[in-house]
Amino acid sequence: MASSRDTNPSAFQEAFVNELRARRQADGISRNKLAAKLGCTPQWIAKVETFEKPPSEGLAQDLDTYYQMGGTFHRMWEKHVEARMNGLIPTGFRPLIEAEKETDRVSIFEPLLIPGLFQTEDYARLVLSASRRPDKLEELVSIRVGRQVILDKADPPWIFLLLRESVIRDLQPELLHGQCERLLDLAGRHTIAVQIIPVRARLFHPTGFQILGFPQAGSIAYMEGTGEHGQTLTNPEAVRKLVVLFDLARSEALSAEDSMALIRAHMEGT
Repeated sequence: MASSRDTNPSAFQEAFVNELRARRQADGISRNKLAAKLGCTPQWIAKVETFEKPPSEGLAQDLDTYYQMGGTFHRMWEKHVEARMNGLIPTGFRPLIEAEKETDRVSIFEPLLIPGLFQTEDYARLVLSASRRPDKLEELVSIRVGRQVILDKADPPWIFLLLRESVIRDLQPELLHGQCERLLDLAGRHTIAVQIIPVRARLFHPTGFQILGFPQAGSIAYMEGTGEHGQTLTNPEAVRKLVVLFDLARSEALSAEDSMALIRAHMEGT
């Protein structure tokens, strides 16, 4: 059987494992004895030490407590997670994820898919399963769902989503109910507006985009691209053109109330 060892661990994962081995060997204890003291299995310790599995946050915290490290293991774990995430996120998409943390207004036009901030885990898993990293699927899902934390901040951004009706109509039956419930739940928040662009609308822009505003800086935009070739736009004129396009699209959309009724109808199969 082929080994499942991670052949490209982050430098922080290597540092974590090296420190774990050094501490355990300096104490002269086996994996079995350390596992008993930490309340885990020796198999888990072995998988971490041989890079078959990455360390978990719980293990980092337990090691810090046992060895009285003052958070050293946990800091290495945090850096490893950050490095791992950056390695999985396409280069062109990273500025958007960072910008989402600071934005106070997001306008999203999406003709093809439910956007990441609104996806359920099941929907995200289906979309990401078509990526070139099927071996990292659960990590990619975790990253995508993790972005949604901005929706639950004490002062969340205003979000205006324009969604083509075909995106709802094309949802797989097994995903339809859960994903529509997610949209309805988010649309019920006072800082989120979801509007559906009906099939009959005379709007033919094929590419999704987002416009992000900031309290103390100019707006930027993100334009979707095939595969991993999306791009962030900072040129004011390019962003202005997308703002106009968004406003034109919004003029073709149903009202928020009628949009919710349409989503419910599709969810109920009526």
